[in-house]
Amino acid sequence: MKKALALVLALVLALSMAVSAFAAELVVLKPADKDADDKLVIDVVDGKDETVLYTLGEKATYYIALANEEYKDVAVSTNGVVSAELVKYDPEKMVVNGMDIFYDVTEKGVAVKEDLTYEAAKAEAEKLNNDGKVTYYGYKLATNVNIIKITVADNYSAAYKEGTLKITATLKKEPVSATLTVINDVTIFEYENVKWAAENYKADGTGAKLYCGELGYSDYATAENGYGKDYIPGDLRTADDAAVVSTTAFRAIAGKNLTVDCEKGLEVTLKEIKAGQKGVNFKHSDVAAYDKKGKAVEIGSGDAEYIAFGFKGDQVVLGDYTITADLGCTWYTLRETFGYKVEEDDIVSYYVLKNGKVVSEIKVDYMTADIDEEVVLTLNGSNSTLGEYKVVMEVPAVEGETNPNTGAESVVGVVAALAVVSVATAAAVSLKK
Repeated sequence: MKKALALVLALVLALSMAVSAFAAELVVLKPADKDADDKLVIDVVDGKDETVLYTLGEKATYYIALANEEYKDVAVSTNGVVSAELVKYDPEKMVVNGMDIFYDVTEKGVAVKEDLTYEAAKAEAEKLNNDGKVTYYGYKLATNVNIIKITVADNYSAAYKEGTLKITATLKKEPVSATLTVINDVTIFEYENVKWAAENYKADGTGAKLYCGELGYSDYATAENGYGKDYIPGDLRTADDAAVVSTTAFRAIAGKNLTVDCEKGLEVTLKEIKAGQKGVNFKHSDVAAYDKKGKAVEIGSGDAEYIAFGFKGDQVVLGDYTITADLGCTWYTLRETFGYKVEEDDIVSYYVLKNGKVVSEIKVDYMTADIDEEVVLTLNGSNSTLGEYKVVMEVPAVEGETNPNTGAESVVGVVAALAVVSVATAAAVSLKK
């Protein structure tokens, strides 16, 4: 999947000395950068007008700093898609751009030298302590630094989600507050592209497809301003990030087929799209191998406990659909991935789990199989979420149940078909439940 455009951190919480209200502008968040010394870089920028904090899809953590050192009794409260907390400023781990931060050197809490940089205060205290021989001198912040850590939750729905962040404080003994709207948006495929892909679909795979990551438009901006390129600000027409087919687009292609190429080995085809199909977010996890602790490992490394891939949204697809998953390895590499050394006459079983439930078993006869063939799974579903999948060699036992081995009895509402190496002929065939 193509990377989304880097989002720009420009969050503002500045306060005019003449008014008792925070002020900020429409902004886009991105996680704070790291500097050359691996310190968190937190920007402070003066703001204007209304405040809408805007982020996109994935769960992420952001940091802001209040620009004025005279703020006292700062507190934050949230609801909806966002949570926040005040965090302590740590000069060893943080750099705040746009704000001068000073330290005092103290003796038993009383300042003896004032308004030094952190490095200068630290060096002066060590010097006065005779390089550690005495401990009368220390250093402490002379600037009142307020840093807010903001966490915006995942949004894998087919529409934007909203929350609020409220900040209260005291400035020169006067209470002040600001309520910020937090938008976690999604980017929707252009209607014309969806219609074109459906009208030019071909069952043999040579026809038109939608490609995740192509140009899309903001659901939030559309809800605010209506659909149309002239009404959507350029910074909200997020290039290279479309992932949602909207309810409106599905209504226009009801009865047709649509293939969405999600990249990184995943492809979805919706068959004879049903009337009433709601929007679907095709955000997904790429095919990857993981060890017992859930740490990513190389496919073929021999350290894998499972291979995982799948879709993050929970929207139900009405009617039938097919997911094609290219695991990016051969049958030989697949067994190596799990660290399993087989003899030529061994028959190996692999199991596919959907949302933790076993949906199919793949038996591979390594005596007759074409071990250089690429492993491509074809997963069929109907009236269900696209789901998340694991490929394993050992089925994890469910508490209170015995290990199902084949797992056939664990299939719930899902028909799974997988392109496999036939035990008898070594040809790729469809293995159904």
